[in-house]
Amino acid sequence: MTAIGPQVRIRNLRLAYGLTIPALVTRIAEHGVEVDPNHISNVECGRKRASHALMTAWAKALGISPLDVLQPEPVAEVVRS
Repeated sequence: MTAIGPQVRIRNLRLAYGLTIPALVTRIAEHGVEVDPNHISNVECGRKRASHALMTAWAKALGISPLDVLQPEPVAEVVRS
């Protein structure tokens, strides 16, 4: 199964920042949400859903607005000639 949506965007950001899942878990805890590393992995792969509280803390841990996480990816327009 190919995961799409906010979890993929957040995973890509985590990787872009060079964060491991354990490092991310530590940052998320600093924003008041305790989470197991396996749960993070499952969310990133699309096997589990994250609660609103987790997604908010996750976004803050990555230094982005929680609203940016919930926005869909922009879709490229198809230009027809």
